[in-house]
Amino acid sequence: MARQPKTEEKESYFDRVSSEIDSKQSRLTMILGGLIILVVVVLLFNYFNRSKPSIGPSQQTQQGDVSPENLPGTYTVKEGDTLFSIAEKYYQDGYKYTEIAAANNLANPDNLETGQQLNIPKLSDQDLEVGLGQPSESPSETPISTPTEEIIPALESNTQAPQTSKGGQDWGPTISGDTYEVVVGDWLSTIAARAYNGDIMAYTKLAEANNIPNPDLIYPGMVLEIPR
Repeated sequence: MARQPKTEEKESYFDRVSSEIDSKQSRLTMILGGLIILVVVVLLFNYFNRSKPSIGPSQQTQQGDVSPENLPGTYTVKEGDTLFSIAEKYYQDGYKYTEIAAANNLANPDNLETGQQLNIPKLSDQDLEVGLGQPSESPSETPISTPTEEIIPALESNTQAPQTSKGGQDWGPTISGDTYEVVVGDWLSTIAARAYNGDIMAYTKLAEANNIPNPDLIYPGMVLEIPR
C-alpha cells in the first residue's frame, strides 16, 4: 500500500513531460506552418509580378507624344531622330527645327539623345508660311539659315560665275576658295549652295567646320572656313 503514491507521482510526472513535449511540438508545427505559408505567398507574389507584360520606354513615351494637331506639347526623342525630322513631322518643314531648338534652349541642335523630352511649340500661321526660299524681312544681323532668292553680287575675290542648282535656282556667284566672309543677305544654306554645286543641305558641313552651334546665327563679317 505504501508503493501506490510513488506510482501515481511517476505517472503525474510523465504526464507533465508529455504535455510539455506536445505543447512544444505544437508551437514548432505552428511556426513551421507559418513559414511555409509566408514562402508560398512570396513565391506567388513574384510569379504574378513577373508574368505581367513589361511596357518598355519607347511604348510609354510614344503614347505621350503630342500630335501635330494638338500643339503645343511634348515629344520624346526616338532612336534615329534628328531635330530636322521632328520639325518635318510637326510642321511639314524641316527648317523649322530652329523653333524647337529655341523652345528647348538647345545650344547644339545636333546633340539629341534617345529618350530626351522636347517641348514642341505651336507656330502661328505666319511663321509656318515662312519656309524654304521665303526669308522674312529682318535687319542685317537676323539669323541666317534658309536661302534667299536674290543673287548676291560678287564682293569677294574667291567668287566666280553664278552657281545654279539642278532645279535652275540661281544662288549667286560660285565660291571656289577655302574661306568666305559673310555679307548682308547671306544665308548659310545659300553659301553652301554656292560652294558645293547647288547643294543647300551642305550647310551642316559648314556649321560643323566652323563650330556654329546654331546655323541661324551667322552675321556679316564672319569669315567661314569652306571645307573641300
